Amino acid sequence: MKRSAIPALSLALPFCLALLTGCASHDSTGRGPVTASGAPEPPTGGATPGRADYTYRLPIAAYSYSDAEYEVIESAQQVMARDCMRNFGLPYRPPGKSAPAAISDRRYGLSDMDDANRYGYRLPPQPPEPEPKLTADQKKVLYGSRSREIPGEKNGRLEYRGKAVPDTGCLGSSIKKFAEPYAYPAGVTAASNISTDSYKDSMRDSDIKSLFTRWSACMKEKGYDYASPMDPFRTPAFTQGEVTEKERKTAAADVTCKRSTNLLESWLDTETRIQKGMIRKHTKVLQRLKELHREKVEAARKLTGGA
Repeated sequence: MKRSAIPALSLALPFCLALLTGCASHDSTGRGPVTASGAPEPPTGGATPGRADYTYRLPIAAYSYSDAEYEVIESAQQVMARDCMRNFGLPYRPPGKSAPAAISDRRYGLSDMDDANRYGYRLPPQPPEPEPKLTADQKKVLYGSRSREIPGEKNGRLEYRGKAVPDTGCLGSSIKKFAEPYAYPAGVTAASNISTDSYKDSMRDSDIKSLFTRWSACMKEKGYDYASPMDPFRTPAFTQGEVTEKERKTAAADVTCKRSTNLLESWLDTETRIQKGMIRKHTKVLQRLKELHREKVEAARKLTGGA
């Protein structure tokens, strides 16, 4: 599973919190990461190998999960859900995964010319996730109160053949149960705040503001009037309807001007410096977060090894 690109919220969430928790971006159906497109703010990182991957080159990325670790955690959750279903006498075979379309890193706005020429400011269309073929009973037990296929509540309690079904179903309860021993809100908050604050601080850095001015001048020479590389994402025409030739040309000019001003690498260097200073102030809590991540992945590997 490739890391997904998720739009930042008001420029305040440029790093996906799910990378720190290992589950937050996934819905309780287990059908993969929840992504969004067409938002007016710049999407965060998430890239295909071989492309410039700015988000995951930042120091705080050391306190997140790799793609491979993310996948083994998901597999462990599915194994637990399968075993839960068996306790109800129901078979369950977790669905496969569709190979996602390549996504270039967008922490600093557009960075890939191929994406600009093909999709403008939009995310590449993603193939639909395979839906598990489930009976009504399986849906009821797997998803719990989310499934309304069959009325099954008795005295406010969801049941299947007289046995109480977890409110969030076997899948939701398995995700929660597996995560609980490794929950560390203080660590997640520290890492998330560093990612958010370092991004905002980098936007205020005098060198980066100067590069924004140079980028803006480059864009103006090409016929586009934007003060910041994030401004095009707020253009309504670039978030609705079909991608137009105008959007593609604007996006291509955007990437060209980023390259000619060396904005992307300079921005990465600046934010890296800022993050290192922030991380030094939270070494103990971040180290504990990393240890818990490692323990969680080891537990997931042990669980899936016997699947």
